[in-house]
Amino acid sequence: MAQKYTAFPSPEAFADILKSLQAPAPMTTLVSPQMEQFWDAQEKLLSESERFTRHWFERRHEAIRTALDAARTATSSERADPAKAMEAMLDWQRHSVERLVEDAREWFDTVSRCADYVTKTEAEAVGETIGEAKELTRKATRSAKSEPI
Repeated sequence: MAQKYTAFPSPEAFADILKSLQAPAPMTTLVSPQMEQFWDAQEKLLSESERFTRHWFERRHEAIRTALDAARTATSSERADPAKAMEAMLDWQRHSVERLVEDAREWFDTVSRCADYVTKTEAEAVGETIGEAKELTRKATRSAKSEPI
């Protein structure tokens, strides 16, 4: 008779899987502070990036509005005035360069804040990990000494 095949593991196999996962459990307490720090840092980096991007888009919208104003000014008079048109365009370009400088300044500030945050929190997480390792070592040493041979 053919053996019946099921896609689901038996309860015994599931218990064996759980037992095999229990061995690295002390390791998870060691890496827990760093895992928390990693995901916390990701959240912070996303928030900072979102803030930068929002301001960047605000400056782009301003660039478009002022470009339209400059184009209207340059073409508004019935008699063409090249000096007036040139002045409107130069004014728009000057403000565009200011916006680009602000983009760069804000980007460097964003990166600096992110790097500072990640560095500080990583150092704290490593300190917590060292504390956890000491505690696990102390417990393991104590239980090894207390077991009769």
